[in-house]
Amino acid sequence: MRVLWFVNIPLPAVTERHGTPPIHHGSWLDQLETAVRGCPDIALGIAAAGQDSQESFESAGVAYFDLGSERERYGYQRVARRWRRLLQADRDLRGCERIVDAFRPELIHVHGTEKQFGLLASRCPVPVVISIQGVLSVYELLGTRGRDTSLLLSASPSLFARGTGTLLDHVELKRRAARERLMIQRCRHFIGRTRFDADVIHVLNPRADYYHCDELLRPEFHESTWDELRAEPCTVYSTTGGYARKGLGTLLKAVALLREGPLPDVRLRLAGVPDAESEDGRAAGREIRRLGLSHCVTSAGALGPEGVVRELLRASVFALPTHADNSPNSLAEAMMVGTPCVASAAGGIPTLARDGVEALLVQDGDPYALAGAVLRLFDDRELARRLSRNARAAALVRHDPGRVRDTLIEIYRHILDDSGPSAS
Repeated sequence: MRVLWFVNIPLPAVTERHGTPPIHHGSWLDQLETAVRGCPDIALGIAAAGQDSQESFESAGVAYFDLGSERERYGYQRVARRWRRLLQADRDLRGCERIVDAFRPELIHVHGTEKQFGLLASRCPVPVVISIQGVLSVYELLGTRGRDTSLLLSASPSLFARGTGTLLDHVELKRRAARERLMIQRCRHFIGRTRFDADVIHVLNPRADYYHCDELLRPEFHESTWDELRAEPCTVYSTTGGYARKGLGTLLKAVALLREGPLPDVRLRLAGVPDAESEDGRAAGREIRRLGLSHCVTSAGALGPEGVVRELLRASVFALPTHADNSPNSLAEAMMVGTPCVASAAGGIPTLARDGVEALLVQDGDPYALAGAVLRLFDDRELARRLSRNARAAALVRHDPGRVRDTLIEIYRHILDDSGPSAS
């Protein structure tokens, strides 16, 4: 079975070949690649935008194809591209079609709807299946959540002039969401992980075949288990890739409420906070100062898997105050380690963790509910231990490499045979 993947980021074999740093935010893809490439009946090809070379090569039995860099060499070219993208999301498939002609797959697997790859479904003679990562159409509707005064005051006019930044993010997202809806309507086969993404797919395309397949986590999270005795008291850990959608403002307000009232010793450790000179970074700093949290909020910076594990082990609670998510890896990793979790009941999160069983779920954007849930875990250690045990047990099953690999290959076979159940 010849299967060609289209992915949004270059995988480790590509970054190693070019001597560039590994990319951590797509780790489920490199773990899935490791699991699949050992299957004797799968010939795997992987295409991604990455370097400028557009070379193809083979490593460990996998054929890698480079769509070329999406970044123009000169500044004015980058600015022009950004403004073009605001007017019309990219739909150019010429490079993709050249790779399809070169590899000649029996099946194309597109990972994510964030780029134009899913439009191949109406252009290729072979079946195309799209894995849902985020759901841009929902993110577009919820785009104003999390945008507070601190973020708006941190907006950069120079970034606006260059076609990017907070003031234009929603414009670009609107174009990409429209492209996502088009590819969902034109494709037949989808792989998802939550009730949330299944519902979105069936609303946009009632004729779609939807298959459930979970994702894989890096081995560091399987090998580490949270222990209450080793955790630091009154310590909350969170990770954020952006100020607004991930709800950082809500979390900071919740910490301020705890410090002013029942938990004056609470501390917050943050990973993944954007650079202090970025709009998101300035907004976070501005809000921390406004709330008087400078002495109790610590930025751990960008962390690899070992660093994330250390933070999860030292924390008493992991908090995810996101406004919109499908199946956030940060929550899955915390559940695997067993750190007691508080999260927003947003998007697909209730599929990953049941309220009061594997985590405490609260309304997104509500700092009082978030602070109250964190306080419950600090006060009720038996509840924290029970959530920890249940979360790790669920995660070990959900992210088992052999089970995920076998499920994916069975989905491939169903699609190629055009038979079997259309949903899991």
